[in-house]
Amino acid sequence: MNDREVVYAKACTSIEQLNQLTSSSNCSDGNFKISFFYNPPDDHQIYHITCELNENNNNSDSPSDHKFYYKLDDKNFYITCILIPNSLIVQFLNKKIYGIELKKGEEEQQEYLTFSSGQQSNLEFHLKEYLLASKQINKKTNVNIVTDAQPKL
Repeated sequence: MNDREVVYAKACTSIEQLNQLTSSSNCSDGNFKISFFYNPPDDHQIYHITCELNENNNNSDSPSDHKFYYKLDDKNFYITCILIPNSLIVQFLNKKIYGIELKKGEEEQQEYLTFSSGQQSNLEFHLKEYLLASKQINKKTNVNIVTDAQPKL
């Protein structure tokens, strides 16, 4: 696939799916897992990212638009990326913050998102840099800590 070829992404298509993604962010079985939203440079898309320690990874069938492995120090992490349509973010914010659903009663329109190999490469490159620079994946994998990437003044 070249940079101009595109595929249609599965993406997250409803507030219920988005709620499910965000509520399953923490591992209760003691395995390391973090989840967060990410918007890479030079891309208008927003992604839900999940990083899991690869030791016990049986998630080859987990829903995602892009998957890859990332080695940090001596640990291998399994990264899954799901596109989140901008319109869904707006619906989610309106529902959570203001308690309103603007599309209530209307037929939900299917939003088709494209995800080119160029976007995939860009996402993977910047996400690896982000994880390394901000130390989002803590060296102690039994603790789920997300640190601030901002430099201290």
